[in-house]
Amino acid sequence: MKFKNRHFFFLVLAAVLCSCNTTQFLDKSKGEQYLRKNIIELDESNGKVKNKSNLVAELAKLYVKKENRKMFGIPRQYFYYVSQDTFDKSKFGLAFTRWEAKRGELPVFFDSASVEETKLAMESYLQSRGYFFAHVNYKVKSNKDTTKATVTYEVHPEARFTIDSLEFQSKDTAILRILNEIAPSSLLKPGNPVDVKLYDQEVARITKHLRDNGYTYFYPQYISTLEGFDSSNVERTVSIRLKVLTPPKLENNVKYTIGNIYVFPDYDPNTDQIKPDTLIDGLFFGTSGKEFRVKPRTLASSIFIRTGEIYSQEALDNSMRQLGALGVFRPPTLRMEEDSKNPGNLNIFIFLTANKKWEIGWEGGFSTTERPALGNKNLIGVSFNPSLRNRNFLRGAELLVANLNFGAEFNFFSGKDELVNSLDFRWQNDLYFPRFSDYLGIWGRLEKWKITGPQFNKNLRQKATSRASASYNLLDLRGNYTLQFTNLSYGYDVPVSINHQVSINHFGIDLVLPRIVPGSIFDSLLQKNPALRTSFDKQFITGFLFRDINFVYTSPPKPAGSSWYFRGYFDISGIEVMAANAVYDAISGNNTSFKVKGVDFSHYAKLELDGRHYWQFGTNRSLILRLNAGMALPFYKSNSIPYVKQFYVGGPYDIRGWYTRELGPGLYKDLTTNDASNRNLFYQAGDIKLEYNLEYRFLAARPFGMFNIYGAVFLDGGNVWTKDFDPDRVGSRFTLRQKINEKGQIEEDAFYREMGIATGFGLRFDFSYFIFRLDFGTPIRNNYPDPARANSYFIDPKLWKINSVGDVFRKFNNNIRYQLAIGYPF
Repeated sequence: MKFKNRHFFFLVLAAVLCSCNTTQFLDKSKGEQYLRKNIIELDESNGKVKNKSNLVAELAKLYVKKENRKMFGIPRQYFYYVSQDTFDKSKFGLAFTRWEAKRGELPVFFDSASVEETKLAMESYLQSRGYFFAHVNYKVKSNKDTTKATVTYEVHPEARFTIDSLEFQSKDTAILRILNEIAPSSLLKPGNPVDVKLYDQEVARITKHLRDNGYTYFYPQYISTLEGFDSSNVERTVSIRLKVLTPPKLENNVKYTIGNIYVFPDYDPNTDQIKPDTLIDGLFFGTSGKEFRVKPRTLASSIFIRTGEIYSQEALDNSMRQLGALGVFRPPTLRMEEDSKNPGNLNIFIFLTANKKWEIGWEGGFSTTERPALGNKNLIGVSFNPSLRNRNFLRGAELLVANLNFGAEFNFFSGKDELVNSLDFRWQNDLYFPRFSDYLGIWGRLEKWKITGPQFNKNLRQKATSRASASYNLLDLRGNYTLQFTNLSYGYDVPVSINHQVSINHFGIDLVLPRIVPGSIFDSLLQKNPALRTSFDKQFITGFLFRDINFVYTSPPKPAGSSWYFRGYFDISGIEVMAANAVYDAISGNNTSFKVKGVDFSHYAKLELDGRHYWQFGTNRSLILRLNAGMALPFYKSNSIPYVKQFYVGGPYDIRGWYTRELGPGLYKDLTTNDASNRNLFYQAGDIKLEYNLEYRFLAARPFGMFNIYGAVFLDGGNVWTKDFDPDRVGSRFTLRQKINEKGQIEEDAFYREMGIATGFGLRFDFSYFIFRLDFGTPIRNNYPDPARANSYFIDPKLWKINSVGDVFRKFNNNIRYQLAIGYPF
């Protein structure tokens, strides 16, 4: 009897799955059943439950027993069972058994006692979240062979109780007065649920406030649990009472003042403690007559507490963090002692142990280009990066970091004779100052004018580090052009909180000097495209009072495993030059454009927003949604955005069905892109960008337990557009309406129709210390219509028509873009 290939495949698959049937290992005499699945059904008949997914995720954490996982459809307890049998096995068989044992799991059996325990835990949890009348039922369903059991938990939360009023109580009148003063900012506000999480946050809030106002030894356990009274079963509201207790055997909580502050800048724990011998800025230093390794003024400016001030835990923590961030010392240690002669005064002892001053290192190896302005991110290269660090460059705990980068990039898939695509040299110097310097008093004025708040300015003073940078980059795109890029900048890095980071450059000058190789392919492209030629002019990109700001926020993970990321970047150039130029023109009566040695000043503003949402499903599966948008506009006497500042799409980090700069702008189709081997010459860019990405990641394999291979499937979409009509790139303009020319052709279309869409799959080889990524992307919708197919934007399916086995590889190679990179795309 003959079978078709697919029938044979399914027979083999069925045989394999049958051989992996784990029910054969059950002891029927004991009534053993595997726990097949846990299910939560949430009853919302008495009112909709807010944040339902989060609540279900929290309840799922309370399962006393969870079902066994599967690997390629095979229950993991199967690997556990078969790995137990090691009798009469060869060395290969024993090695395979060890492999099975690593992937096996102890079998999880259905147990009515654990189900009851889970039910009680769920009811207790719901009551702690304000669902006081919540109850949970469960039902168990077995398969017909009674070998597997599914448990369904029927959760009835009922209505949630909310707060009617809050009352603070304390025998300590000073504490009670403080509590009433800060009551308006309480998290236990009327209308909020009676929730143990809000209670915990309120306890943390009160504790922090008291510890920042002199109550050094105030602890959360001094705050009682919530007491409810005047409960109404009709309104489901509760008046609550919160008591603050006093320490055992004391009538009041003790409020402390800072006494003497002793700093030991060259502390050795193996020697006797040095006596203080120097007084500077109210701080006692113990140096034993040695020269200060770090200027004492630097140490003093890093300590935010002073003798006579009310004790503040936040100020002390910031002091220790700032001293540790100097880099000159190992993590500092601290001791506090109450002054025996002045009760209520705390003497502070800070011990600092020196770190190494010089550090020389180097890195090198395999990389992909990650300089979007200067290089092509498609290319694989090798690099060598020597570096030098000095942790106390000017004896003020300044950190000097000098880096050299030598790189060569290769185009393995070009099909051309010349393998080396580009040569890259970069010299970067960064000098980090351990303190914030408000030169010209800008931030003081902004706070005075209420543009920034006092808390942000406090973070600037206590947490920000200043940064001065100088760099030079030379990129040689072989046979086409060289690009020199020089940068000087000065700014701040501000860790606003654990989740917020702000970087600000007040001063910045970029000098861009391109040189085109005469007669090259790129030279001919410039001659045909005046807009591109203008963007490739020599440029000064400047900011003397403000250059750019970069804001990053990363949310903490939610109970359901989701989190999100946001980045906002704003960049402006030439605004101070514009003001000076305008004043000069007004006085002189001329209409001039300032230049330096014939180099124009660039005037533009650029905004880019990037938002991402991460859903984590277990430890090895995740879904990521990314939205990215940007706009760059020239102003004053500039007619275009510098090429290095324009937006582009395509490549391994965004829309992977196209190579870098291959797609767009708008519905414009660049004839250069007809030959994929030219991709190092793709140059299309625009003033506006819209992009989205959806990617699902999963663990595919772990070869020999050495590293992880993650798989991914993705959907990418987007495009770039020009702000104005470009006669050399008709259809590139961002517009909301369709425009048809006299020939009946679509000349412009609504922007959302011009967004290219690509899909594909990829592999991520995770070696812990780096991730190598290979993505295969293909367009499924073009950015331009096809007149031969009724102006359809979708890819012609004939491109994938396969007539023979040899056609498979040919069609795959013609329609797939190979994207190589290091690290995740987002």
